[in-house]
Amino acid sequence: MSTSPILVLIGLRLSGKSTLGSIVAAHLQCEFVDLDNAVLQKLGATNVRQTFHDMGEAAWRDAERVELTRLLAAKLCGVLSLGGGAPTAPGVADILQAAKARGDIFIALLDPGECELATRLTNNRGDRPLLNAANASGDAAADATAEVRALCASRMPLYRTLANVIVDTKESEHACAKTLLAAFASARAR
Repeated sequence: MSTSPILVLIGLRLSGKSTLGSIVAAHLQCEFVDLDNAVLQKLGATNVRQTFHDMGEAAWRDAERVELTRLLAAKLCGVLSLGGGAPTAPGVADILQAAKARGDIFIALLDPGECELATRLTNNRGDRPLLNAANASGDAAADATAEVRALCASRMPLYRTLANVIVDTKESEHACAKTLLAAFASARAR
């Protein structure tokens, strides 16, 4: 593995990628980049949900792939958080696997589990294009649970294949950051 791989965080929305990414980057004294924000900046936009809606999912995913490729080529010293759907975009998993095989990146899957994700979704509607259909039946908790269960079933197998480590983010931010930093330090020491 190279001496300074990029720490790439993957997982569903509300799994803790932005929060832990910022904490870990501060601890490592390096840059934190949120891919969604980098794409928005590139597009001159400010709102993920509106931009996703206006562009359509295919165009958004293509913009994510292009920006991810650019960031990986720049070999930034830092922590990179991917949007929940980014790894599912055409070609992105291959890009990540190749960079991982070269030792350019270390991928951490942040996973608080389905129940915790459903609770977080019910309590935090947010500005993201997916996971916002809850309340369709009038029962926000049941809708959030069903939506999270479906996304976990479709995305978690891919996430697990990509990950070097899986971090349970049900714990406190401090405990999760400590676990993530230890795994990353171990990988860097190899």
